[in-house]
Amino acid sequence: MRAYEPADAEAVLRINEENVPAVGEMDAEKLEFFARIAAFFIVAEDDNDVPLGFLIGLDNDAAPEYTSPNFGHFAAKYSSELAYVDRVAVTASAQGKGLGPSMYNAFEAWAIGFGKGVLAAEVNTVPDNPHSHHFHQKFGFTEMGRARPYGPDEEVAYYEKWL
Repeated sequence: MRAYEPADAEAVLRINEENVPAVGEMDAEKLEFFARIAAFFIVAEDDNDVPLGFLIGLDNDAAPEYTSPNFGHFAAKYSSELAYVDRVAVTASAQGKGLGPSMYNAFEAWAIGFGKGVLAAEVNTVPDNPHSHHFHQKFGFTEMGRARPYGPDEEVAYYEKWL
């Protein structure tokens, strides 16, 4: 794993698109925005340096620029102690090989090193993403509520993990 570089943009956009609706859509402009505001942005690669996944993590410094209602929920709740997973995505061929947990472990280590007290993320419930619910629960997150920030056709569960 290594830090995101602009040369990764095409691969990151492709991986993100493969994972919609488990993650939100992202175009080049939004990717550039994340590259600028993210406190933590890593890419996981295979042995041939081909990107297989990525994780974008934010902290409170992203507020007020990032207007996502899900991020806003956590940013309002926690001050400087927030470490928020905006999105994590892995190629279909790399799923089940430990990249997700490895990237989460790296983000958690970063969060602890920077004195963050809580990891936070949301997971779709409508449309449901049971794999992600299971992953977060196994990783020590607790569901702390649900919301419909984008209207009646979408719902998310808010997960938190104290460090």
